[in-house]
Amino acid sequence: MTMRIRVGLVLMLALAMLGLASCDHYTCQATFGASTCTGGQLTLGQSGGGPTTSAFVFAVDSGSNGTNGTIDGFTVDSSSDTFQAISGFTGPTLPLNDGGVGMAVAQSQFLYAGIAGELYGWSISSSGALTAVNGSPYAASFLDNFLVSPGEAYMIANPAGTVLYISSQATNQIYAYSIGSGGVLTAVAGSPFTASFSLGFGPNNLAIDGLGKYLYASNGDASTHTASQVLTYSIGSGGALTQVGSAVTLSMWLLKGEPTGKFMIGTSGNNLSFSGRDDLNLYVFNIGSNGTLTESASATTIYSPWNIAVQSNSGGDLVYSFSFNDTDTAFNPPEGFQIESNGTLQMLSSSPFSGLTNGSWGQFDQSGTLLVDWANYTSNGVSVTTLTPFAVGSGGLLTQPFGTLDLNNPGFWVVTDPQ
Repeated sequence: MTMRIRVGLVLMLALAMLGLASCDHYTCQATFGASTCTGGQLTLGQSGGGPTTSAFVFAVDSGSNGTNGTIDGFTVDSSSDTFQAISGFTGPTLPLNDGGVGMAVAQSQFLYAGIAGELYGWSISSSGALTAVNGSPYAASFLDNFLVSPGEAYMIANPAGTVLYISSQATNQIYAYSIGSGGVLTAVAGSPFTASFSLGFGPNNLAIDGLGKYLYASNGDASTHTASQVLTYSIGSGGALTQVGSAVTLSMWLLKGEPTGKFMIGTSGNNLSFSGRDDLNLYVFNIGSNGTLTESASATTIYSPWNIAVQSNSGGDLVYSFSFNDTDTAFNPPEGFQIESNGTLQMLSSSPFSGLTNGSWGQFDQSGTLLVDWANYTSNGVSVTTLTPFAVGSGGLLTQPFGTLDLNNPGFWVVTDPQ
């Protein structure tokens, strides 16, 4: 299994999935990291505690063998420690062979996906059923030939779930949509907003602080998984963006906000096999009165962070990093840190977390008690993609009472608590 082989493959597939640069999963034929196979690819009903909330997971399934794509739906039931397809779920039809350019959830009740030049929106029922919002799909030609990398943040909603933002490297712009009654999308006045970088590349990963006051855009290079500049925008009434100053030199591939709105957590994204060097650090930035970022702390990691997940719920103070080894042959165990009140990061005593089904892309549910991990790798010429929920326990301890599910195809995905 090599990441370069995978990236080459997805580039040939209309650049729809560059950077599925993450490998981790276990099957009965292959074992990566500390994962084990226990009689099959799906293990349900394992013993263990875990939180008492359930969550839905939705993933873009690009289809195969001439069939249309769809959205796959799964449920995490913490009372029975099960992870399985939503009962009776019928996914909406999507274009063939397109894993999407991003997915986002707003208000725990609306799901959005950008696919093949269109922007789709659905309402999520209490049982997980998806119903198209009025006007969906919306024409969005800027999503055609979109250079994307699952695991990154090209499409995000603000914390209140009232505005949806999408970055476009091809047009060097950021598109903004207000989320109205029933989840209906309407272009924000002034959208799209031009991203004025002084160096090459257009806006790539987007991030919003925990209070929803500022939006940050990095000018990433997906081929090396690195960035060189960051733009800051203030978020005005209705979601309009106003650029704050000029682009600053800041090599942060991915930034994530924490709930107090005081700090942004970042990773440079450097990895030996992609950018030629490892960076064994997570970075913390103070958010100034006008949204400007000032580096205030860093934390040494054991492995070079590829992707990070930060708790966004009220009181959330945990951040986890995900990575793969320097030879592209396995994933490393996730590492966990606590965000102190002064913004410093303290490694959790149980970190790194061995014995889990490792991957390279994690997302929290809104409650912050579930952390779902995504992995993609090639085994014997076949692409394998998995999702695995972890329970987030006392002191940030990660356990795996749930099983692992194989997806039909790699693509974007989200996790959300029921409304």
